[in-house]
Amino acid sequence: MIKLKYACPVTQTPAADETPTPTLFGLYPQGEPVATQSTQERLEAMKGALKERLQPPVAITCNPHRIGKNSCVAIHLEDGRGKRADILVTQEGRASLPLDNEFDSPRWYVNVPDAADMVYMTLWVNSVFQE
Repeated sequence: MIKLKYACPVTQTPAADETPTPTLFGLYPQGEPVATQSTQERLEAMKGALKERLQPPVAITCNPHRIGKNSCVAIHLEDGRGKRADILVTQEGRASLPLDNEFDSPRWYVNVPDAADMVYMTLWVNSVFQE
């Protein structure tokens, strides 16, 4: 069994002269992960939508895929009542999270710029129902 570490990201406010990074999470060597205020707000909205749809215990299944040249992880969440949510995390070179109006859809799309954000996003989804 592999146990991967997930530390809750600290909210980071970028300096006025700092350009926003195209990542969801700032992952620095031997430091805590960071996320911008807007990323934290989108993650909280996503967490709320998941908790509204699903009741613990929730089974989570991850399947890696490759669509064209893009690597993806399909995350399937299902509770004991048969309610489900599907999240497709795609490494696409840019970062985006679902908007509020997209939470009614059966599949949510998350774009990440690199493999580090893909792994961390997968760990974040897993942490939603571990609290």
